[in-house]
Amino acid sequence: MSTTVERRTETPVVELVETTEEPRSTRDRVLAWALPLVALCVLAAGLFAWWRASGHDQEMVDEAARRDRVLIVATSHIETLNSLDHRKVDEGLKGWAAVTTGTLHDQLTSVSEEDRKVLAEQKKISTGSVMDAAVTELDEDSATVIAAVEITVRDGSGSGEDAEPTVKRNRFAADLVKVGDDWHLESLEQVAVNMS
Repeated sequence: MSTTVERRTETPVVELVETTEEPRSTRDRVLAWALPLVALCVLAAGLFAWWRASGHDQEMVDEAARRDRVLIVATSHIETLNSLDHRKVDEGLKGWAAVTTGTLHDQLTSVSEEDRKVLAEQKKISTGSVMDAAVTELDEDSATVIAAVEITVRDGSGSGEDAEPTVKRNRFAADLVKVGDDWHLESLEQVAVNMS
């Protein structure tokens, strides 16, 4: 007996399927590239803005520190120039000279002996207190400050210990200049108050 094996070979059937997708349009290809590119540009712009701001922040911090320093020094110097004790005229004048420069310094260091005697004989003790102040102009080596100052004048003669002190309120404009690392008053002028 012989067995025959039949082999059937089937031809694979290939069906053609019609697709509804069209090839990618130019618009789709542009969007595929444009969106990441726009995101990258936004990121770059943000990083650049942050980088620029961080540099400017330091400049602003430095200027604020310089402004604060000028305001502190000006306040102290204005108080010094509005304070004098008749018992310590020479010490007071030295204090005035130490905080001034230029013409103002020259005027304060050339006070005559006669004027020193007059200051001592008046027997007054004046104390200046800056109530409020502001820097109105500032650059690397000069500044302008305005200040409201309360000046208390006491009779220091000993006879009127119970007398009420006289209190005056003045406004000043002060110009400061940097001498070395220190700020000094170059001018101190009383500012008129317009009451109208």
